[in-house]
Amino acid sequence: MHLLDNYSQTFLTTNQERNDKQRENFKIATFSLVSSKLNMGIQNTGDIPINITRLWVQNTTASGDWFRTYTVNTVVSPGATASNIGQSLPLYIDSAKSYNIKLVTERGNSQQFALNSAGSAPLNIQLLALPAATPSGLTAELVMIVTNNGSSTLTNISPEQPFNPPPTGSALCTYGTAKPPKYDVLPPGGTATFTWDVVVSGQPNDSCTFTANIKNGYPGNTATAKFTVTTLKVTSTDWATNTGIMTIQYTSFQWSQGNNQWNKSWQLSKSNPTVFSLNVTNNNATSGSNFYMSSKTSLVFHQIGNSGDLQFFVVNGVDITGSTPTINTPYTCTGPPTDDFCVNIPPKGWKIVYFGAKTSSGTTVGSFPSTGQDLAYLAVFGKYASSQSASGNEYAQNLPYIALNIP
Repeated sequence: MHLLDNYSQTFLTTNQERNDKQRENFKIATFSLVSSKLNMGIQNTGDIPINITRLWVQNTTASGDWFRTYTVNTVVSPGATASNIGQSLPLYIDSAKSYNIKLVTERGNSQQFALNSAGSAPLNIQLLALPAATPSGLTAELVMIVTNNGSSTLTNISPEQPFNPPPTGSALCTYGTAKPPKYDVLPPGGTATFTWDVVVSGQPNDSCTFTANIKNGYPGNTATAKFTVTTLKVTSTDWATNTGIMTIQYTSFQWSQGNNQWNKSWQLSKSNPTVFSLNVTNNNATSGSNFYMSSKTSLVFHQIGNSGDLQFFVVNGVDITGSTPTINTPYTCTGPPTDDFCVNIPPKGWKIVYFGAKTSSGTTVGSFPSTGQDLAYLAVFGKYASSQSASGNEYAQNLPYIALNIP
């Protein structure tokens, strides 16, 4: 009888363990590299607790490959996510090498993924000239879109800078630095987008061609884009006409409430801190003066049926990577005058301008306190002048025709 009881108990225990193993589910919810160390978030998607016991790492690079195991011992409750997995381990990732990484639970289930360098295989690279036909002296935008079309997570994705080869052609194309400079990781199916401000100069039909590639990328994995100089037309006349006004590119209007995402939709949530970006153009073609924007410039929202307006003042820079946006660079600068006329836009040029401060030169991000439909306009204050300190000619303008819905 004792033997039979022992057998029955063993059978029941084994069957329970088998059932528990089948019920166990988890996934790698987040992944990044922090100080060259793994930083993973592990989510328990099953209905029983799990214990992540081991991390297996294999360096699969042709030269100097190795295999190591590390003790983790992290318990994750059903529905919960354990963060910072890998930060406490004595493991440092070389972004130029390739790895296979596996997480193993106490019951023997596992999740595995590969980590490779950008040079391990060709990537889907697109290079766009926006706009492709550009008036001489205007600032255009070069956009590089990199898609990880493989099955491995890639590390340290950045464009080759300066461009090699440099831009070729009869036009003179000068460019700034890439924004952002790099992506630490790019998961399978993920997209990295890099942008450059490009000033195109030359005679009509002159052109310049950019060739871009990933730094330390796969040989020959490049993309090209071409800018062509054109004559800008303004109501049936050419660019020599002095329009003398500021304009905005309405399709560039974007807003963000954080989580590293810009939105072009017309509907956003109330009570959440909100920042905006907008392309503003200086059309003063004949004076040769920069437009220096005053700290009084703001996006003004008027809610239909309500009295009073809501202002979001100009700022130098915003950070949208967190759960809520912040002003990482308020509208401040050295003078004279101090903290005014900080941003300047060259004649026939444009810049991306950010808005979000509740007060002039402030650091607190504004929000919409109530629901409704809002009509908005850009109240531009500034001066056409040779420098920030020069008196110049004061200029102000109201640029309407923006609307938002706050549900």
